[in-house]
Amino acid sequence: MDRDLFIAGDWGSTAMRLHLCEREAGKVRVLASAAGAGVKFCDNFEQAFFEAVGDWVAAHGPMPVVLAGMIGSNLGWADCAYALCPTGPAVLAEQMHRFSARGLEIAIAPGLRCTNLFGLPDVMRGEEVQLFGLLSLIETSTERMLVCLPGTHAKWAVVEDGTVQSFFTSMQGETFEILLAHSLVGRGLPSAAASLPIEPTTPAFRDGLSHVRGDPTLASELAAFSARSRVVTGDLPAEAARAYLSGLLIGAEVRDAVAAHRTRGYAFDAITLVGAQPLMELYGAAAEALGLKVRMLPAHDASIRGLAALAGVREPTDRP
Repeated sequence: MDRDLFIAGDWGSTAMRLHLCEREAGKVRVLASAAGAGVKFCDNFEQAFFEAVGDWVAAHGPMPVVLAGMIGSNLGWADCAYALCPTGPAVLAEQMHRFSARGLEIAIAPGLRCTNLFGLPDVMRGEEVQLFGLLSLIETSTERMLVCLPGTHAKWAVVEDGTVQSFFTSMQGETFEILLAHSLVGRGLPSAAASLPIEPTTPAFRDGLSHVRGDPTLASELAAFSARSRVVTGDLPAEAARAYLSGLLIGAEVRDAVAAHRTRGYAFDAITLVGAQPLMELYGAAAEALGLKVRMLPAHDASIRGLAALAGVREPTDRP
């Protein structure tokens, strides 16, 4: 019998990550991976894709492809309309954008849009696959969950009954980068390599968390300048400023996201994090400081699970 192979990929704005996967006995095994340029660095998407997967196709022949991320935006290979929340995996699968290229059948996830808690439009591309990967683990659960996908533009989503109900976006990650690279706060500070590590146990990070936890009126935009003022007054070593600022901003983000849901009747005693391990640990520390329980799922595992579910597999994944 021929092997049941497919290609799954997260093709975002800054990077392309593709995986050669094999279905067997209802599970998925990742056989190989390839990387390439992100959407904003790529001029010819078809060429870039086949340069990355050409050896796989030459060795195994045509196979289905399922992709997610900015590759489905108006800047990508195909402009895929967003699916409207509340949305479950079956609806998302129906709205996949499908086309053929060089003999391969390609499907791109549409992304999600909603009217968020604040009455504003919001969108995501790529993160929806991670959310449905998470839901594939708890698909029989009716539990209402608050899920955070930390990153440059973190997503905070409410999922219930196997569907994504709504979400909003936090710019905290990009704010941190901008403050350090382009504002007075970051000017004159040591480089990241010469600074204290930004880790949950770093005292300066914990100090930042403590300040915003202790005063719910201390908004991040009111606290951020203290990363400079404490340095120039000798109250904080310069090498600790990055970790302190990270604690302030992440602490304020988690505090405010939880409070925004609570004031609208969503009382959560736990959050689920889906992301890169170092970021999840920082967000987890902020959540635990607020008395919340924390669950974590690595972003790679969630992406493969979600993409495999959209490709018709219910129980991913095994990795070599």
